[in-house]
Amino acid sequence: MKTGYSLLDFGKNLRFEQWGPYRLVRPDPTASGIPSNPTDWTSADALYEGEKGKGAWTRRTALPDSWPVTFDDLSLSVKLAPYKHTGVFPEQLQNWRWMREEAGKADRPLTILNLFAYTGGATMALAKKGHYVTHVDSSKPTIGWAKENAALNDLPGDAVRWMLEDAGTFVAKERKRGKRYDGILLDPPAFGHSPTGKTWRVERDLAPLLEDCAALLSDHPSFLVLNGYAQHDTPDSFHRLLTGILRAKSSQRFNIEANELGLMALDGRSLSTGIVARCRFLA
Repeated sequence: MKTGYSLLDFGKNLRFEQWGPYRLVRPDPTASGIPSNPTDWTSADALYEGEKGKGAWTRRTALPDSWPVTFDDLSLSVKLAPYKHTGVFPEQLQNWRWMREEAGKADRPLTILNLFAYTGGATMALAKKGHYVTHVDSSKPTIGWAKENAALNDLPGDAVRWMLEDAGTFVAKERKRGKRYDGILLDPPAFGHSPTGKTWRVERDLAPLLEDCAALLSDHPSFLVLNGYAQHDTPDSFHRLLTGILRAKSSQRFNIEANELGLMALDGRSLSTGIVARCRFLA
């Protein structure tokens, strides 16, 4: 039985994906071009039909409410969630591996801050290696889902500090409290709302949040990772933004790499899924 993930094919603004034993089709506006093997798509177990916010999943076969999918040594719970989501962004596996490698160089348990933490793939990846993660998300159901993932991965009860709060509000409070972190991960949406109605706009709110995050870095930090999905985001813009803020707000020496994140289909084509900037701090 298949247990992992693969991008089987894409085109016509759709993805055809293998999620463990099940195959799904869902919209993706960046999935342009023509599918390589359109006849294979008839084997999909479910597909998301309609526009984001107005669509719904159609099941062609009987599917469980959730099932585990493996990413390296991690097990993550997948569901047919609203708005075409499954609870996992598989391209983030690249970041999880990179952060694990950087954190491992410290040869000690690190304190990690995961902002906009969603269902906790990064939280699981780092906590499973013995690091202590503060997991911040403004959605109560999403934190509940992340806790399911923690149980799937047999994490100790004290491995994760769960915080149901707006990311900016939480970081500002942590700065006043004098908290420090060895690693910080941010995965902000382009636009969103907190449960209190506070609006997040990446073009307005990201830079001040990054300035607060820079102030939370410990004396011997390991990394800072920033993901982005807004149309105006580019590797160069992320590199300039992080470089400017860290030079102004931190005395640490650092190196930043910024590039596109993506997934490789079985036919060798690459599907771009966003931008990432990874900053490693130098001894």
